[in-house]
Amino acid sequence: MKIVSVPRPAATGSYRDGGRTCRRLHAEEEGQSSVLILGLLLVVLLLVAAMAGATAVNLEARKLLSTADGAASAAAQAAQQGVSGPTPKVSAAQVRAQAETYLAASGAHGQFSSLAVSRAWVSDGGETAHVELAAVVDLPMVSAILPAQVSISVESHARVSLNR
Repeated sequence: MKIVSVPRPAATGSYRDGGRTCRRLHAEEEGQSSVLILGLLLVVLLLVAAMAGATAVNLEARKLLSTADGAASAAAQAAQQGVSGPTPKVSAAQVRAQAETYLAASGAHGQFSSLAVSRAWVSDGGETAHVELAAVVDLPMVSAILPAQVSISVESHARVSLNR
């Protein structure tokens, strides 16, 4: 029986090649971690921009809802005594006119971009005034790069009440 010795290949970066293989591999991968870090930083910045945008839209929608509450309340307070009964009634035209008057008097057009009364109607035989407002919100951080805007719409209602 004859024993044959098979030479083993040199391990990467071993003492046999003087570490040339290890240095060569290290040189090939130089700068790769920088690209990874920049990519992750970009992803984090995009997530922060998305969260800031969602927060801005939510805050503007809440402000617009408060304005719509005021407009609906102003419309309900404009109700007039009806001939058919003791309860004051309001018409859809009165609701729209009072909502527009309220928006002009409160300076809401300066607070919101493209603010408009999109719908105004009554229900319960003229005892409830409904107002729907629409506006456009600019997204922070993104609007400096892209013309990013989000349309928002809110609805509010107020009932006519008779206090004696």
